[in-house]
Amino acid sequence: MLRNIGNIPSIKFEKYCLIFFISVIAFSVLFLITYLSPNSKLKLTGWQNAENLASKPLLKTVLSQKLIRNLDISSIKVLKIPSRSAGNLYIFDYRSSQLCGAGGCLYSVYNQSGNILLEFIANPYLPPKENLIQVTDIDNSGFPCLIITQPTVKENIVSRTRYCHGNEKYIRLNQALTEVGKNPQ
Repeated sequence: MLRNIGNIPSIKFEKYCLIFFISVIAFSVLFLITYLSPNSKLKLTGWQNAENLASKPLLKTVLSQKLIRNLDISSIKVLKIPSRSAGNLYIFDYRSSQLCGAGGCLYSVYNQSGNILLEFIANPYLPPKENLIQVTDIDNSGFPCLIITQPTVKENIVSRTRYCHGNEKYIRLNQALTEVGKNPQ
């Protein structure tokens, strides 16, 4: 009888060790799935001051462009877009009347190395709940495809133009008219 008493605690201890081990493994797997998920890395940070978000070498490159030279750096905003494998993208909104016209304002897309990948003119005044720039889950050459949304003359209709990376720049692929508030496909 005394022999059996000594065995019971060791069984319970082994049982708790197994439960603890399984819990640690499950937590680790869930953490890695959440942290390393491709979609978790594509969260946009929102427009921020260029001085706070872009590196000094990148800002120097951007500010050396002919059209940009005389702009106040404190007015320039940047949207940082993490890529899954090719480094970050930086979209510059110059917030300058010098770079705006009847069709909209100039925006530039750079990679973190300072290479310009796309320049476009867009109207920043969109219907409520519409974003000027959306990132898709589709990658090309390591960079996500982008959708630029623009208002149209028809009420409750917007134009969405898809750009994907290829040949070291962004290329316009297609354009679609959709209802305001509908997600692009």
